[in-house]
Amino acid sequence: MLPAILAAGRGAIVNITSEAGLRGSAAGTAYTASKHAVIGLTRSTAVLYAPKGIRTDAVAPGPTATGIEDGIRSDFAAERLGPFFGLIPPVATAETLASSITWLLSGDAENINGQVLASDRGWSAQ
Repeated sequence: MLPAILAAGRGAIVNITSEAGLRGSAAGTAYTASKHAVIGLTRSTAVLYAPKGIRTDAVAPGPTATGIEDGIRSDFAAERLGPFFGLIPPVATAETLASSITWLLSGDAENINGQVLASDRGWSAQ
């Protein structure tokens, strides 16, 4: 995809991370680390390709209806993360997130580059 955007001389990329990439207490260690990596990739790409007319941002959703089911697998995780589950906002749908992604891809966001948009109903503000 990047070669096509480079050939066009301008464009936008939106990566999907997670609210877990904005702090360390939202999910398991491996998941959280991978979402922090997506943010690093987003910001690095934004710096490297901005001179080529390419904007790169990310959307960080909170709880989202994805069909993935998982539970707390250890007593330690339940003790540390359990209190946070009472703070979880309503689950977002794909359509809810699409509006955030579409905005970042649009010309209305032309002055935005290298940013992470929390699309989580305020969960990351807690």
